[in-house]
Amino acid sequence: LIIDNAMAYTGSQIREKNITLQLDIPDSPPRLQTDRDAFQQILIHLLQNASDCTPSEGTITLRVRLQSESDHEFLSLQVADTGGGIPSEDIPRVFARRYRAEHSLIPGLGDTGVGLAIAKTLVEAQNGRIWVETEAGVGSSFSVLLPVILEKEEEK
Repeated sequence: LIIDNAMAYTGSQIREKNITLQLDIPDSPPRLQTDRDAFQQILIHLLQNASDCTPSEGTITLRVRLQSESDHEFLSLQVADTGGGIPSEDIPRVFARRYRAEHSLIPGLGDTGVGLAIAKTLVEAQNGRIWVETEAGVGSSFSVLLPVILEKEEEK
C-alpha cells in the first residue's frame, strides 16, 4: 500500500516524461512495523529525484527486499535511475541541505535536492542508512536500509 501510494503521488511526473518504472518487489511483501508516513515520504522523495534527473523515455527501477544481518531484519529499498550520474566531487554534498540551497544544481540530481536531505533525516531518525552509488553517463542508485520488526502472524 505504501509503495502504491508513493507511485500514485509521483506517477504523473513519471508519465509526463514517458519514463519506464520497473518494479522489483516481493510477490507477497511482509507486513512491517515501521513508521509508515516516514517510509512513504522517503520513497516519494527518492522517486521524485529519480524522475527529475531521468531523461524522457529513461528508466527508473524500484527494488524492495528484506535482508537479515546479525539477527536483525532490515528493509532494503533501492531507487535507480538512468539520469547520467553524479560527478564524484559532488557526492559528499548530495544529502547536504544547506549546500544544495545555496549553490548551483548538482548534475545528475533533480531540482534543488532538498528532498534528498529530508529523506536522509527521515532514514536516520529510524536508525537507518542511506547512500548513493553513481556512474558517469549511466545513472545513480539511491539505497536505504531501515531496521524493521516483522509483524508476527496471529496464532490460530
